[in-house]
Formats: sequence, C-alpha cells, structure tokens
Amino acid sequence: MRTSDVLQHRISKLMKEHDLTMPQYNILRILRGAKGDLSLGEMKERMLFDTSDVSRMLDRLVKKDLVHRNICPENRRKLDVCISDNGLELLKDLDRKLSERLNGFYKEVISEAEALEMTERLEQIAKN
Repeated sequence: MRTSDVLQHRISKLMKEHDLTMPQYNILRILRGAKGDLSLGEMKERMLFDTSDVSRMLDRLVKKDLVHRNICPENRRKLDVCISDNGLELLKDLDRKLSERLNGFYKEVISEAEALEMTERLEQIAKN
C-alpha cells in the first residue's frame, strides 16, 4: 500500500501539471482503448475508481475539448462518448512523460525483468 501511494503521488503530480485528476486520466485511457464510442454505463464498468461522478467528469473533459459526446443514432436518449484528437495528443504526451519519470524511478530500484515479473504477479492477484 505504501509503494502504491508513492507511485500514485508521482502520477497525480504529473496529472495536476496538465489539470487532470486520476479518474479523468482513467476515462481518457478507457476511451482511447475502446477504439470507438462508449456509453456512460460501459465507461463506469471499466473504471478503476469507484465513482458516481462520471457525468460531471465528462462535462469537464468536454469543456477542455478532450472528449466528445454524441447522440446515439439507435437511441436518441443515450449519449455516447469518444476521445478527441486533443485527448489523444495529451495521452501521447502523458505516456512519454510517465515513461520517463516512472521508468527512471524503477531502474534505480529493480531491473526490467524484475519489473515484468512483478507486473505479472500483481495481475494474478488482481484477477483473484
């Protein structure tokens, strides 16, 4: 938990530099991985953070032109969300910066092989 807190702090610090919260960053990554529109419900299912505030977070991301909301053609009462080109560019920049900051941090402590092994073990724990 302590290690997680250290890493979360490093990541949160970078997010704040870009006026993003961790849940907003999570939403952007989910939308990038979706390769298309997602409904609000689908997004909530994929969230790492338990939050009921997704609509308000999306409003902020729309204002920043990082995501777009589209009316679903099959059901006009339903809104679908997709990441914008600006959102993709921001994630590309954040990926690079996170890699530089976190990989440098890891390389001081563990080897790449050890990091990969640890990642596999943590994924096993998360699945159970």
